[in-house]
Amino acid sequence: MDFTFTPLADIPQASLPGLASLHAATMPTLLTDLGLPFLLRYYQLAQKSPSVIAFIALHPTTEHKAPSIDNDSLITAYCLGSPNPAALNAKLRQPITWFSIQMLKLAFTRPSILIQLTQSILTASNANSLRPGQIELTYIGVALQSRGQGLGLALLQKFAESARTAGYTSIALSVETDNPAAIGLYTKFGFTITQTFTEGRYHRHRMEYSLANRSIP
Repeated sequence: MDFTFTPLADIPQASLPGLASLHAATMPTLLTDLGLPFLLRYYQLAQKSPSVIAFIALHPTTEHKAPSIDNDSLITAYCLGSPNPAALNAKLRQPITWFSIQMLKLAFTRPSILIQLTQSILTASNANSLRPGQIELTYIGVALQSRGQGLGLALLQKFAESARTAGYTSIALSVETDNPAAIGLYTKFGFTITQTFTEGRYHRHRMEYSLANRSIP
């Protein structure tokens, strides 16, 4: 089945809530635990960042017409990477009034999430450090109904090609050790495990893929 890949920078802002919802359904990380307001804010910031490499996949229509990115239901997969993920995350604290309100809401409704956030900050691992010329594939996800069609592999190819064109020499990522499907996908593509570490309640592998002198599968 053919899918259309569109840069995140090119999709209308009205489609970002749908993308945030898809992320929430497919990516069980701390950012997801913080809630949809944080996810939406994250993608709003990512869309404006010139250093971010990100694509969404649009599901083809049954009438053989180009899918419309105004229809959130057609956004079926996504990937996003940055050479400085920490800087992008730090922008979530701005504006400070918005951030303070969100933190207060979490404190009253889901205080355990604040505990997880504190634990992750205090146990942050240097395994996440990026070397010069390296970009991190931060998030990748495929809607449940679109899995098993090679879409994850196609997204990796699209991301790797764009990263190489942008001048990066390698890609790094972190993946939970209890996610064999994702680990299998990355290994099949050519990623190798370089380190295993713990961060907060998450146990992760650090994996890398070299773009230098190598054909992308």
